[in-house]
Amino acid sequence: MSVKPIREHAGKSLLEKYLPEVSGGKHKMGCAGVLVTPAVLDSTGSQTWDSILQANPWLKTTNLVAKPDQLIKRRGKAGLIAVNKTFDEAKQWVMDRMCKEQQVEHVTGQLNHFLVEPFVPHKQEQEHYICMLSHRYHDEILFYHEGGVDVGDVDAKAEKLELPFGETLTEAIVTEKLLSKMPAAKKANMASFVLSLYKFYTDLHFAYLEINPLVMLDDNTVIPLDMAAKIDETANFLVAQKWGELDWPPPFGRAAYPE
Repeated sequence: MSVKPIREHAGKSLLEKYLPEVSGGKHKMGCAGVLVTPAVLDSTGSQTWDSILQANPWLKTTNLVAKPDQLIKRRGKAGLIAVNKTFDEAKQWVMDRMCKEQQVEHVTGQLNHFLVEPFVPHKQEQEHYICMLSHRYHDEILFYHEGGVDVGDVDAKAEKLELPFGETLTEAIVTEKLLSKMPAAKKANMASFVLSLYKFYTDLHFAYLEINPLVMLDDNTVIPLDMAAKIDETANFLVAQKWGELDWPPPFGRAAYPE
C-alpha cells in the first residue's frame, strides 16, 4: 500500500459525486466548494476570479468559508480560516495570503492553494467527529458524538469499531458500536450515513478519512465541514477513472517535486 494524502477539495469533490450513488439516493453532500490556485494572481492566467465566478455563481449568493488547502492541521487555531464572509471579503482574504510565507506551529511554508466553500450555519451540539482508517487486516471506525476544533483526544474519547476485511458492515452494527451517545432521533440517519461513507471509503480505496466536524442539521442533513483524507495510490489501476485528475500535494512547508 502506497498511501498519499489528497487535498480537502479533492476528497469533498469525490464525496459530492459518489455519496448519492453509494447511499442509494438517501444522502448527498452539497457543494464541495472551489479550489483557488496562484493562477488568480495573473489576470490572463488559466484561472481568474471572473472565471471562478462564471463557473460557480453561488459564490455571490451565499456567505462563504475560505481556508488553505495544503494538508495543514489545526487551521482554525492558526487563524487560517475565514468564516461567514461575502464573496468580496473571501476573495480579499485569499489574495492577502496567496503566495505569502506563513508559519504554522514550527513549520514555515508558502500558502498557494485555498478552498472557498459555502458557510453552513449550525449549533455546537450538531458537530460530531468521525474517522476511518485501514490497518493490515482490518478497517477501524472512530465516532464521537461531539466534534469541532476543541474535540480533544478523540483516540481516548471515541467509540471504536474494528471490521476485519471480508466482514460486512450494517446499520445495526454501526448503531450498537458507535452511536450510543447520539440522540435517539438522530441515530437511524447517522447510522445510514456512516454505512454509506464506509462504502464510499472502500469503493474508492481510501486508507484514511477524517471528518471533523461532521454536522447533522435539524432536518438530518449531514455535512462534512472539514476533511482530511489519504488514498491508496496502488489502486490507481482499479479506480483511476473514478478518482479523476488528482494531484498529490506535498506536506506544508515542503516543495513539490515531480515524481
